[in-house]
Parts: sequence; structure tokens; C-alpha cells
Amino acid sequence: MSAFIAAYHNETSKLVGRKKYIVFLIIGLLICLAWAVGGSLLTGAINQHAGIFFVLTPTPMGVLPFFLQLLLPLLIFMGATDLITVEGAEHTMKAMIYRPVMRWKLYFAKIAAIMTYVALYLVCVFALSGVLNQLLGRALNFSGFVNAFAAYALTLPTLFVLASFAALVALLGRSGSLVMLLLVGIYFVMSILPVFFPILSELLFTSFLGWHRLWIGVRPNASRLIHMLVIVAGYGIVFFVAGSLVFDRKEY
Repeated sequence: MSAFIAAYHNETSKLVGRKKYIVFLIIGLLICLAWAVGGSLLTGAINQHAGIFFVLTPTPMGVLPFFLQLLLPLLIFMGATDLITVEGAEHTMKAMIYRPVMRWKLYFAKIAAIMTYVALYLVCVFALSGVLNQLLGRALNFSGFVNAFAAYALTLPTLFVLASFAALVALLGRSGSLVMLLLVGIYFVMSILPVFFPILSELLFTSFLGWHRLWIGVRPNASRLIHMLVIVAGYGIVFFVAGSLVFDRKEY
């Protein structure tokens, strides 16, 4: 266990210590700020001239879909590419696999490090959007904040599935830029396929990134919830086990 904790701490420090991930976080917070200020000004202008109510202020739930569908997948792809593909190409992975830690634990430590940064990113977005909403929008009551926090927490299982998928793809490439393009391309295709083939919305794991709406809103029946849980858990297990097997047999 101590070997895994050491590996996890090492992988996490790599992400936190890189400037581009700090810049990525700052960009996300600036988006929240711009959304709040722009939405407040636009709301005031429309209400003044049209006499109607219009809200664009970034409530925690309001900004979550944007980050969940766009910025967080990019962040996960960057992390998987840097910790797996780039390290393999730069031959720094060889030094790590010689450490007294099992390969599957090292592989899991990399995914856990990515998810830790994603969780920290979500906490920062939740906190800033909540404060801005209290200042510029309709103040949320305690239950509203609890529901919003629960929604943010519920995104983590599906984001873990996405991180496991990204890590598996990252193992198959040797160029970080090409793997990044491949991941973005696959994600884009899987995101638009349900538009043309609605039946795929129940099969593709990318369709469950927004499943927090079902848990927080009007819940479907128990059989549907079990069906979704089985699909998400199944994808997560398959991607992680497949990635662990590939990583265990990969020569560096």
C-alpha cells in the first residue's frame, strides 16, 4: 500500500507542478468570471428594455455542462497523454516500472492522479461559480447548494470511465500530439453519433457524462437506474482491466 501511495503522490505532483495545468485551471475560472459579468450585464439590459426575466449568471449547475462536455474531457486527455504516452516516448517510464510497485498499481496511480486533479478542478469551479451566483444572480439556499454539490460529485464515476478509456488509448500510441488528436476525434465522433442514431445514447459511455441530471432531477424507475449503473460500471471495469493488461505487457 505504501508503494502505491508513493506512486500516487509522485504522479499527482507531476500534474500539479506543470504550468499548463495551472493555466488550464485559471482559464476555467476566468470563464466563470466572464460568464458571470457578461450574464449580469446582459440580464440587466434585457430586463430594462424588454421587461422580461433572463438569467445567464453561472450557477454551479449552470456552468457544469460546459465544463463536463468540453474542458474536463480535454483535461483528462492531456493528463493521460502526458503521464503515459509522453513518458513512454521520453523513456522516463522505464525508471518508474523498476520501482518496487506492481505495474497495475502504477497504472492505477496515474489514473487516480488525473482524477484527483479533475476533482480539484471541479471544486474550484463549484466554489467560484457559487460565490459569483450569490453576488450577481439569484442566491441559492442550502438545499440548492447541497444538490449542486451532489451533482458535481456524481460526475466523478463517469469521468473515471473517460479517464480509463483515455489511458488505454494513450498506451497504444507513441506520439503525444497524435494521441491527443486521436482522443479528441474519438470523443467528438462518440458525442455526435447519438444525434443521428438515438439508440446509441443508451450504449455509448460518453452519453452518461451528464447522468447527474437523472439523480438530482426526476429519477427514473429502479430498473433504468440499475441499467445505467451496470453500463457505467461495465465500461469502467473493461477499460481499466484492458489498460492494466496492456501496461503490464508493454515493453519500455
